[in-house]
Amino acid sequence: MNEKRKLIITTALKLFSAKGSAATSMQEIAELCGMSKGSLYLMFKSKEELEASTLEYCMYVLMDEMSQIEHETSLTSRERIHKQIEALLAHVAELKEFLRVQMRSMMLDDEQQRKEKCTPHQRDIQIRTLHWFRSKLEGLYGPEIEPYTIDLIMLTHGLFLSYVKIWFTEMPSLTANKMAANLLQMMDYAAQGYLQHHPVPLIPLEQWPAWVAEAQEDSAILRHPVHILKQMQDIASQELQPGQSRNDVLETIAILRQEIMEFSPRRAIVLGMMRNLEGIIPLEPMHSELQHIMDTMYNRFIQADSSNT
Repeated sequence: MNEKRKLIITTALKLFSAKGSAATSMQEIAELCGMSKGSLYLMFKSKEELEASTLEYCMYVLMDEMSQIEHETSLTSRERIHKQIEALLAHVAELKEFLRVQMRSMMLDDEQQRKEKCTPHQRDIQIRTLHWFRSKLEGLYGPEIEPYTIDLIMLTHGLFLSYVKIWFTEMPSLTANKMAANLLQMMDYAAQGYLQHHPVPLIPLEQWPAWVAEAQEDSAILRHPVHILKQMQDIASQELQPGQSRNDVLETIAILRQEIMEFSPRRAIVLGMMRNLEGIIPLEPMHSELQHIMDTMYNRFIQADSSNT
């Protein structure tokens, strides 16, 4: 079921991106997936539900890429966020037609409709993005910038959307690299002004509903499991005695890594592999960290996704 769901979503994404969702029929998606239209409707009750699932998938893939960049140790804080903005722009360009329809739909909805359409996945991503952005600002400008987090989010969001609009409609010669560099420069100017003059924030962070209600450690962007498993693999190779036990540990890590990289990791396999790694003293800190991440991942994404299938 999970593999079929992934096939449907990725097929729909290709069609939506190439010709727009309005010009794509459920029949066309079903045929390309090698299934009947009725079978497709058993998994997605409407094209609107499929569009929402596709958008969630896009956000999840983007967050995964952002997390991968986050742990590239060779980059400075500034180089890292520059690369992340470039990655975001590249995704926007790739999904131009699909995102255009989604944005138009969001603009036509009133506030109540937007709240009703906001799924737990999307809400969770909003919270995680807020914490991520605050962390990024502090890394660039120091902890003194924290009171201006929401003001800078609004400024950055507005500039980003303006850049994308001009890029798509007036100046296709613009590059993601140039826009990322310019956006960072505008953030620098704004941040320097805030830190120099200390104005009262328009929207204090502590008054932002999402921050007050759900400012938890779990909402931060967590270290990507693949990086933890790579660290575990290196430690096991160096610190465990050669022999069958070490081979078993390395094989377990390899299986766990392969399963985690799947669109919907199978809980039974993940739990089984995690148990195989219990009690191995050199790996205990990474095992605890990975256990926390996997619990969070299942609670937020996989269990919710399974309830929809």
